Amino acid sequence: MIRLFLSSIPFMVCLGWFVVFILRYRENDTPKRILTCFLAVCVVLYLCHALYVNGGLSVGMESLWTLCSLSVYPLYYMYICELTAKPLKFKVVALCLLPGALVALCKFLFPGDESDLVRKVLFAVQVVTVCYLGYKNLVEFDKELANVYADMEGRETKDVKMLLVAFVATSVLSSAANAIGKQYFITSEWLMLALLPFAVMLYALSYIGFTRTFSVCQYLDDAKDDVVNIPVLDPKEQKDELERKIAMLMTEKRIYLRKNLKIGEFANEAGSCRTYVSNYINTKYGQTFLEYINRHRIEYSKRLLLKPEPEKMCIVADKAGFSSEQSFYRNFRKFVGVNPAEWMAEEKKKQNEILFGD
Repeated sequence: MIRLFLSSIPFMVCLGWFVVFILRYRENDTPKRILTCFLAVCVVLYLCHALYVNGGLSVGMESLWTLCSLSVYPLYYMYICELTAKPLKFKVVALCLLPGALVALCKFLFPGDESDLVRKVLFAVQVVTVCYLGYKNLVEFDKELANVYADMEGRETKDVKMLLVAFVATSVLSSAANAIGKQYFITSEWLMLALLPFAVMLYALSYIGFTRTFSVCQYLDDAKDDVVNIPVLDPKEQKDELERKIAMLMTEKRIYLRKNLKIGEFANEAGSCRTYVSNYINTKYGQTFLEYINRHRIEYSKRLLLKPEPEKMCIVADKAGFSSEQSFYRNFRKFVGVNPAEWMAEEKKKQNEILFGD
């Protein structure tokens, strides 16, 4: 009974989340639809695994298990690509899934140790490749978002990083289990506790994917350049004019105090396009749009904190343009190195030393 229960946990987790996703399939965007396919394959994969450890599989079911085990990581990579606005072409998708299908066919036609060895090698290659490329895509997407949004709350950073952690952890566990071989899980019921981390990672992955509210379509819309009437000037004059307008926006209008500021809005105010503004900030200051805006917000918040009667942190965060108090604290520590209260205490200590000496 314990064996049956433990071996069925990953299957039940995947099945439960698959039902949740499929019920909203029409409403889901492309990344969530790919995640639905990923969960469907996981349902079959862990059903085969549960059947194996509780009685064994026929050659046909072994081939199906092989096909599913070699399809989950290509499907997950497809999900990451869609999530980071870099969808794969149909030919590339086919090439990603083809090796697994061929190995599964070989397993069906020529069952034996040779096909198992090929499966293990291919699986290891998939894990390493998908980990590397998936991480690279997510890091690049972080940089792209940082050049579009001044506020990352609810958009990408936290959830995608959690997805990456779940993905890497699942990959490591899968590689270890694959290297050991599934037959060893039959020898001990307690050894099957190793399946629990798989269930946890699959649950975390599904939960994060399902609760993700930020739309890639929204990002693509916010990242595109609006057609604006930019004066025809030589490159130096154009750069000087852009520099003048940006300086005016930051010093006179204090546009950085605007909540949920996007680079498209900033560029429109500057009478330029997103690409010009982004390249200018990246080159001139060596910062992303997010860093550039939030540095100014932090400097403004410092002035508020140094008032004789400083306001509450939540009010300071709001006046400085941050979308939340948590975002204010996170950025303050990032750019200053300490939290606001520690910084205030240090500044007051410095002022006292100046006034009264050591």
